[in-house]
Amino acid sequence: MTKIVGEAPEAEAKIIRQRQRSRARIMAWMLGAFVILLFFITIAKTSQNW
Repeated sequence: MTKIVGEAPEAEAKIIRQRQRSRARIMAWMLGAFVILLFFITIAKTSQNW
C-alpha cells in the first residue's frame, strides 16, 4: 500500500475506498453491458432459425 505523505490514516483509507468504489461501478456497468450484448446475440441467433 502506498503512503500518502501528510495524510492521516483515515483520510488515506477514505481515498482508497473511493477508488475501489469507482472501479466497482465501472466493472458493474461493463458486466451489465456484456450481459445485454449476450442477450441480443442470443435473440439474433434464435430468430435466424425461424
